[in-house]
Amino acid sequence: MYKKGLIVLGLLATLLTGKAQVSMTLQLPPVGTLVKNQLWNVLLVNSSNVTLMVRINLVLLDEQTNQPVLTATTAPIALPRGAKQIQAKDLGPIDYTYGNTAYHVDANPNGLLPTGRFQACYRLVNAYKAAPLAESCLQLNVDPLSPPLLNTPSDSGKIYTFYPQFTWLPPTPLGLFSDLSYALVLVQVLPGQTKGDAIQENVPVYNGTFIKTLYLNYPSSFRALDTGKVYAWRIVAMNGTQPAAMSDVWTFRVVAPAPPRPTRGDDSYIALKRSLDASVASCSGLLKLTYTNPTRDTLARYTITSLQEAGNPVVQQGLLPLRYGQNFVEVPLAGSYAAHKVYLFQFVNSRNETWSIKFTNNR
Repeated sequence: MYKKGLIVLGLLATLLTGKAQVSMTLQLPPVGTLVKNQLWNVLLVNSSNVTLMVRINLVLLDEQTNQPVLTATTAPIALPRGAKQIQAKDLGPIDYTYGNTAYHVDANPNGLLPTGRFQACYRLVNAYKAAPLAESCLQLNVDPLSPPLLNTPSDSGKIYTFYPQFTWLPPTPLGLFSDLSYALVLVQVLPGQTKGDAIQENVPVYNGTFIKTLYLNYPSSFRALDTGKVYAWRIVAMNGTQPAAMSDVWTFRVVAPAPPRPTRGDDSYIALKRSLDASVASCSGLLKLTYTNPTRDTLARYTITSLQEAGNPVVQQGLLPLRYGQNFVEVPLAGSYAAHKVYLFQFVNSRNETWSIKFTNNR
């Protein structure tokens, strides 16, 4: 009877110490976790004398709401005595379940994780008894490979309008986002402030949210920006209502309103158009054009072709100097022009937009 008691106590001691004899060390990269396969870089150590059949359970929790975004259970694996480095290929097939519709999670086992801030909690269990052997949690930040990139106004640049247009490029990869929108924050930079302090501390001059396009025109219903002041702006990419990635902070200065329209003898400036119609302008040796430049183009190569000759030959070509905002340019007509014949002036800007006008030269 005494011997049986010792045997029972020994078995109980083995069972009770089994949990302490297995350890789990998570080896996820501190940054750059983007795909589900990266969640399974784990080091398991079995200090007991027996081979254990184990599986790993994972719960990925939204750090703000503590709601599960996904749960996963691996297939059973044999864990002999000693250390064993585990990766996703050793644990398949892995069964994923998705619990939060606010996040877009690629259903492919090798797919992308959603962007956000998460708590990843792992539990190593006995594959047959579901008894926990080890547990561990860590904070997981999933960021895009590239945040939004600002485009215009240029950093530390000067603009010539009180109501600028802001443009930017999207974060990548776009597959990380289920409901992508943008927030734009515009603040004034006070004397002695850095642009980073200004964007964090100052009351916004403008704060736009849930922007679905890659541009925003500063609303005319807001107070005009002031000349001589420095402004800072930033774009925040949003996945639903959750911030996902932030751009750098850029600054610009409003130095003057749009340049005044020049006054000449006849004061007849022709507005360039993005689409041709039946209208034909008239000039006398000098083509006077107005064009509102929404880009950072400083030069544009133009051509003038004859529309009433076979093959539409090029009569004249050259370069137009441009500035941001409204431009008034004059092109002397130096080619061989016939009176009362129709010619086409056109150029293509950096957005691949064609601007043109038809005209006759009466000189």
